[in-house]
Amino acid sequence: MIHFIGAGPGDPELLTRKAWRILGEANVVLHDALLDSEQLKNHFPTARWINVGKRASQPSVDQRFICRLMIACAKRGYAVVRLKGGDPTLFGRIAEEIAACRNHDIPFEIVPGITAACAAAADLQTSLTLRGISRSVAFVTPSVGKHERSGSNEWLKASLAADTVVIYMAGAQAQEVARAMIEGGKPPMTPLCVVENASQVGAREKYSLSQVAQQGIRRYCGPLTLLVGEALGAAEAEHMVLDRAIA
Repeated sequence: MIHFIGAGPGDPELLTRKAWRILGEANVVLHDALLDSEQLKNHFPTARWINVGKRASQPSVDQRFICRLMIACAKRGYAVVRLKGGDPTLFGRIAEEIAACRNHDIPFEIVPGITAACAAAADLQTSLTLRGISRSVAFVTPSVGKHERSGSNEWLKASLAADTVVIYMAGAQAQEVARAMIEGGKPPMTPLCVVENASQVGAREKYSLSQVAQQGIRRYCGPLTLLVGEALGAAEAEHMVLDRAIA
């Protein structure tokens, strides 16, 4: 049996009760490059933890190897957890891993997790939707894999159609993203918020699309979530950095 579990954006306390129970029963945990994997390992020391994570512009474990390892462990009778950052069904390449399970007749279950978009909105103390202003939200990424078309602009079409847009894996492309959205018709003064390490300690900054299009954003150390839309106008004052201490 394989359980695909969403680890959430970083704070271990955001894991569901079901996720905690299943992790406590696991023999093998194949985990992403989680922000606080060491703390989780301490909670579940009897399982074997194997890092199969990926980080942008860094050496990464090949997806085919992850699938083979996951299936091999399950066939040996181990209780396997595939622990993914955020929610497994959102930009987590779970479709390939589900296909591997089905091809080998391995039963599996998906345990949802909190995606970075929701955690980022909570950090900003704002809402992704707002009566009279935002009735639609799009989760997009301009990032492409090795075998995908780099010139595809499907992310931009979805971004322009939605009232609020949450952009994943785009920190290095923030300036290009902002320019493309303005050229596509988004008002230049539309708020753009940057959340670093959603649910953990990190920067929380507010810009406008125009500012980012002209100047870009500063360099951050942790994973970034970009949020764009008028509903974010209730976020903290422009350029204010809020370092959130996790108790």
